[in-house]
Amino acid sequence: MLTFTPATTSVLRDTDYRILITGASGWLGRALLEMLAGALGSQVAERLILCGSKPGSLTTRQGRQLPVYPLANGLALLDHRPALMFHFAFLTKDQVGNMTEQAYVERNRAISDTVSRAVVSGRVAGVMLASSGAVHDYLSSSHRDGAANLYGKLKAEDEARFAEICATVSARLIAPRIFNISGPHINKFDAYALSAIIVDALRGGPITLKANKPVYRSYFHVGDLLELAMRCLLDDDYTAVAPFFDTAGDVVVEVGELARKVGEILDCPDARIVRPAMSDIPDDRYVGNPDTLRALLRHYEIDSLPLTGQISSTAAFIAQSLGIA
Repeated sequence: MLTFTPATTSVLRDTDYRILITGASGWLGRALLEMLAGALGSQVAERLILCGSKPGSLTTRQGRQLPVYPLANGLALLDHRPALMFHFAFLTKDQVGNMTEQAYVERNRAISDTVSRAVVSGRVAGVMLASSGAVHDYLSSSHRDGAANLYGKLKAEDEARFAEICATVSARLIAPRIFNISGPHINKFDAYALSAIIVDALRGGPITLKANKPVYRSYFHVGDLLELAMRCLLDDDYTAVAPFFDTAGDVVVEVGELARKVGEILDCPDARIVRPAMSDIPDDRYVGNPDTLRALLRHYEIDSLPLTGQISSTAAFIAQSLGIA
């Protein structure tokens, strides 16, 4: 279960901020909804505005059903009260191959245009922009992954746009460049190394790894990320010389070792790990620089969840989702 700390919960209840989430049905959106529902209780329906790609509804753990509005409709609901915006709406890099490159760019820029107009209106006091570690691919021209480079280019555009707009209207901005996160509401189990390994382990193995080269990752828990973001946005004294920072955990792990750790934690240490023979191609290292993140965690006295706890948290959610005891 995801929750805000008691201190953050208390501040949230004492403010009258409306909270708007774009991309509410995605991983970050569902995780934030769960945390806000727990913190706000009976206030949640009146204080939250959920936006998605199409109208619908989402149900909280407490059983309360909340409407999901198309983006423009939801933004129009902002009134005279100050709001905090959590902007998670974006066509992710796995969508690059599902449409033309031009269509992909145009659709993401249209989302950015719509959301930025709401911030320019002056009704938004703070913004969390979910950026991506792929920004580094674009800025460094690494060509690690063509889809990641295009995704990173558009995320870099959003960083620049929202930094300028938020400065103009004196809104706080926090824009974590997300590399690898863990925890409840993870989706697309096959798309992420951690979830794919956990699914194999929960089903009794073997654990199948596709990589024929060393692959290094470092994980940060979604609950810790959202706790930190909310702390920053609720802090009247929050100032960031650069609101952009990388997510990273306390350790860097190669996926083979990650598979072994998952097996141990899920009590199947002898689960067979199947992997292609290693080749001589360069390592895949998608790991952020943790320095700024660690400074923020120290400042707000947040103890981030270690990798073992992240694995357990993620596995519990996946097991529940798949109906595995």
